Amino acid sequence: MLTIIVPTYKDMARAWTNELFNSLAGHTVIVVDTPSDDGMEAECEKRGFTYVKSKAINRAGRLNDGIKYVNTPWVIFHHPRSLLNPAAFTQIRELSSPAWGAFTHQFDDPHPLFKFTSFWSNHIRGELQGIYYLDHCLYSHVNLLSDKPRPFSEVDVFEDTIFCKRLKTSMRPHRLSAASTTSSVRFKQNGIWRQAFMNQLLKLGYFLGLDHTMMNRWYEKGLGLNQRY
Repeated sequence: MLTIIVPTYKDMARAWTNELFNSLAGHTVIVVDTPSDDGMEAECEKRGFTYVKSKAINRAGRLNDGIKYVNTPWVIFHHPRSLLNPAAFTQIRELSSPAWGAFTHQFDDPHPLFKFTSFWSNHIRGELQGIYYLDHCLYSHVNLLSDKPRPFSEVDVFEDTIFCKRLKTSMRPHRLSAASTTSSVRFKQNGIWRQAFMNQLLKLGYFLGLDHTMMNRWYEKGLGLNQRY
């Protein structure tokens, strides 16, 4: 009934990956990996997850590569640095008709800026504008993707924004109450206020139509979380 797609890149080296995979035990999981020497394929085999080797250079491509392996009515596009509350899977199964949307975002740190960011993401950008980022863990009924075999625009950044804009032309998203708890690693490694400022600059760049590869180089510089720069 439910398939979870997790896009990965060198994620076995990340401290949070083992906890993420433990949280997905017992579910149908497709890990779409741009391969490295981190042992991801062996880990997936051990856990009974489907491992898909991808040539994609960005997260959007990995998500698209996973779609063709889905044979259930519902799919969750799971951010590799988020953890879904177990109630999320129950809430998906209780939906009675095709829908799409996201779960309720929160960070793994109680810093006031993080709380405000999550509030904005859930209630302003999400509920009012119909745009959710992947760290909410997006979900959709597959019927809504039937005419979109590769539903994510394969850009390096803001692929989730474009995805939501496409789907909301036919149906408004629905935010489910189960929490998606996201790592604050970007903020902690780059500096909380510096990263917050960078995020706003990137949003301005998207609005102005700046090159997505250039923007993602700024976003990923020194981190290598989704791509290596």
